[in-house]
Amino acid sequence: MSLRKIMAAAALGGGLAMAPIAVSAADFSGKTVTIIVPFKEGGGASRYGRTWQPFLQQYLPGNPKVVVLNKPGGSSILGANYFQKQKGDGLTLLTVSTSTLTSFLFGGNKVKYDPNSWKIVIANPLGTAFYARSDQTGIKNKGAKADVMALRKANLVFGAKNKTSAELRAFLAFDILGYFPKPVFGLSTGKQRKAILRGELNINYDSAAKYNKSVTKWIKKGTVTPLMNLGLLLPSGKVVKDPYLGDETPSVAEAYEAVNGKKPSGIHWEVLKNFIAMGVSASKSMALPGDASKDVYDTYVATFKKIYKDPKFLDFIKKDMGKYPHSFGGDAQNIIKFATSMSPEGKKWMNAWLVKKFGK
Repeated sequence: MSLRKIMAAAALGGGLAMAPIAVSAADFSGKTVTIIVPFKEGGGASRYGRTWQPFLQQYLPGNPKVVVLNKPGGSSILGANYFQKQKGDGLTLLTVSTSTLTSFLFGGNKVKYDPNSWKIVIANPLGTAFYARSDQTGIKNKGAKADVMALRKANLVFGAKNKTSAELRAFLAFDILGYFPKPVFGLSTGKQRKAILRGELNINYDSAAKYNKSVTKWIKKGTVTPLMNLGLLLPSGKVVKDPYLGDETPSVAEAYEAVNGKKPSGIHWEVLKNFIAMGVSASKSMALPGDASKDVYDTYVATFKKIYKDPKFLDFIKKDMGKYPHSFGGDAQNIIKFATSMSPEGKKWMNAWLVKKFGK
């Protein structure tokens, strides 16, 4: 399926609703529903999973008890492998994050799961914002070209969980702009954030939610300086700057054009676009096991739609998910399909790039 068709179906422009769903007979009275979060407590995926917990308990038929199980390991591989074995009885959900998708593509033999075999209930896009320490890098946020040139001369240090985790989208973006930081592996997103404040790292990125909630106050203090945003992939295949981050920073595509005098193209750019889909369009989602019945799946899709009409929920998520468009059911499934559908040429290039940059 073409990029245009898949992304149009994914309703990135406004979270288009599916056709009305018939009343379901699924009932979870007296049951316990477990949300598996394949990461440690405290990170974005854990917050995302726990955001749904009380509302699912309220809106699922029968008002079941809903618990969250953090099962971290290997950039979500351990938890996702565990989820792959679960029954589709509606009692188990998985919080899917960017690292879950990147690990699926490049995690090797340890990966025993397939996101395209799952039934995706909802997908939530979330932007990616980059920032750096001006005292160590020389960036001023007074023009994309000047900042890129400064970063090419700086001794950059960037933290990541491992070489196939969500931070791959950042490494690819840095590389296409002509600079490549020294990687420090083994750092969670929270530890990365603390390290740049201490001056141990000098370039970093965060989700739009965390950026707006926490990083902006460090910008006001002068500790860090805004750099760029990853952008948003449109149904046309064009990448534009993030609609909620783009007022103060250029997108990666705009930064590239400012430096090179032409729009980005070629295999590196096509692969990066896949990662923009994984990192922004499919930033967070919720999945049921692949053998979940239509009855169970429809019940969950209808439940998530009800939750999104709850004023308390909408107020609760303002800072974490903001106004980014969300999608349900088949639309959400299509987002995951595109995000994980890298061409054979692209995957071959990416595997060679990983060896070149990080070794075997």
